[in-house]
Amino acid sequence: MTKNGGMNVFDLTSKIIADIPEGQRFSEKDAELLMRFKSQLLAMEEDLVKGFYDTIEANPQMANLIGHGAREEREKTLRRWWQRTLSGPFDDQYWAWQSLVGVVHIKVGVKNPMMMGMWTWVISWLRTQITPEFVGSKALADEIMVTVERLSLTAQAITAESYLAYYLETVIRITGFRPALLERMFRSEIDVLVGEVRGQLGSI
Repeated sequence: MTKNGGMNVFDLTSKIIADIPEGQRFSEKDAELLMRFKSQLLAMEEDLVKGFYDTIEANPQMANLIGHGAREEREKTLRRWWQRTLSGPFDDQYWAWQSLVGVVHIKVGVKNPMMMGMWTWVISWLRTQITPEFVGSKALADEIMVTVERLSLTAQAITAESYLAYYLETVIRITGFRPALLERMFRSEIDVLVGEVRGQLGSI
């Protein structure tokens, strides 16, 4: 919590990262590996950004969220993220930035499935670029891709959990409910909801 009682983004992101199984979350060793190939990865920026937003614009549901004529501004944000990621450090400030993405997504209407889908696009695209020829061996190419996947998982976990956390925080502020009261109401209602979903599923 902050001094005025609001949510502390650094506490939130630290908790989310701690909840990711240690072997799967992004680590200092992963950061060191990315830094070894910083210049080569930075050189991919133009193609990455173009491919990313070409893919979004090809999907009407997502393209409508960009806004007419706003692609250039959105591209600047992606470029800044790519450059910051490959410059380090992966500190509290960096991970809190991923949390901010969750808040912005609420504002502009980007849903978590869209975010996860585009992360999958990034991973798939990088896999076509980070080849044995690119880094010198298949083993090293595979190692880099595992590192990128851990970065993706960590960033997605923070963005998705922050989306939920800030959505609930907004509900609390709008309704005036105390968090403890909202938690009790949630626990009281969740069993009813689970029963309804099971009824819809039938026998599986």
